[in-house]
Amino acid sequence: MNEMIFFDNAKESVKSFFETEFENFPPLLMSHFLNKFNDIMNYSEEGMKIKPKIIFTDNIEAINRAIPKSNLLTLFEDADATMFNSRLKSILAIARNDWCLYIDIKENKISYGLVMSFRSIKDKNFLQTLQENTSLKDRASKMHCILVRPLNFYTMLLHSINGNDLTVNFSLDKSKANVFSTEIREFVDVTFSKLRTTQRKLQDMKNMYLNIFTNVMNDVNGAICVIVDKDYKDTGLFEDGIWLKEPISFSKLFTQTKSYSEAKLQSFADLFVNMLNFDGITIIDNQGRLRAYNVFVEPNSKKVGFIVGGARKRAAYFILSTKRKGIVGVYFQSHEGEVFFQELKTRELKKKKPATPKIVSSPLIDQSEMATKSVDGKKSEQYENNPEMLTDVSNAENNAQVNPKV
Repeated sequence: MNEMIFFDNAKESVKSFFETEFENFPPLLMSHFLNKFNDIMNYSEEGMKIKPKIIFTDNIEAINRAIPKSNLLTLFEDADATMFNSRLKSILAIARNDWCLYIDIKENKISYGLVMSFRSIKDKNFLQTLQENTSLKDRASKMHCILVRPLNFYTMLLHSINGNDLTVNFSLDKSKANVFSTEIREFVDVTFSKLRTTQRKLQDMKNMYLNIFTNVMNDVNGAICVIVDKDYKDTGLFEDGIWLKEPISFSKLFTQTKSYSEAKLQSFADLFVNMLNFDGITIIDNQGRLRAYNVFVEPNSKKVGFIVGGARKRAAYFILSTKRKGIVGVYFQSHEGEVFFQELKTRELKKKKPATPKIVSSPLIDQSEMATKSVDGKKSEQYENNPEMLTDVSNAENNAQVNPKV
């Protein structure tokens, strides 16, 4: 029997989304866009994978005015969409870092170009500002704007100025449908859970981490980042690695206002990305300090033998399975763009107080908190709090997010 399956439902959903969110979108442009849809999601130039960000709008001028420190670079102007494929190829290769490709659609003209916001690494990036800008949302009845960007090699996100989203996922494994923005925000919140500072500086540091890991998602071919408690001292699990004699404390670069240097902050952020891009695991603590890099572990095959994936994925699940005191969570990102963050609600490290005779027991683990978001937004039980599950393949498959490759 010969059977051929097409993703027509995805095609119709994309067309329907544009019809709803972008009135009078040119049919020829829609046809060209749909034909290039998969190419955009898996775009590469000279062997380098690129995750382009495309803005379809009919008022790029309003967007440029609404986004602080935004700059436009117009490259082509055509009478219709006939040259769409050629224009796309000419621009996508340079639409990297924070540069976004825009396609501005007027009655008798289609313009192609680049736009970005020249902001500090501690500020929200262009896409965040675009999605959250209230003045643009207020103008939604008078203008149209749809942001298109690949989340990984099999998922594309469409976001309209009205706040509506359409996510197209071509993976046959539903467990791979974690949304990067959700996972990374949870990761960043835990990263700074033990830092005490002003709300403004805390938000600046969170923005910086969001920007760093957005760059990691776009430019790094896989990474593991482990969060440990601020008082964590390794007892052998992470001994095969490079531990910094003095942790790099990003918070000090913010709190010392008089000596603040954007160049210094950017340089340390770039160093962080380089460490994440290096072989092995990068370790930070829950005060946002960079502690170690190029760390390797030897996974126990009995505990992670059921995991289908590469060495990086098995290492991530092995670390979760150890339930070592002081390990707070694990961020994982594969070469294909699969991503998850899993927090461990283990007992926190406590400093001993010899002068205090009273013994205070650790708080009980809250089982209700040990969950992570699934595809439909509901909570699904995880396996970390039950180590027996790790030696039982069937139980582990029912309780962990196991992501087999298709």
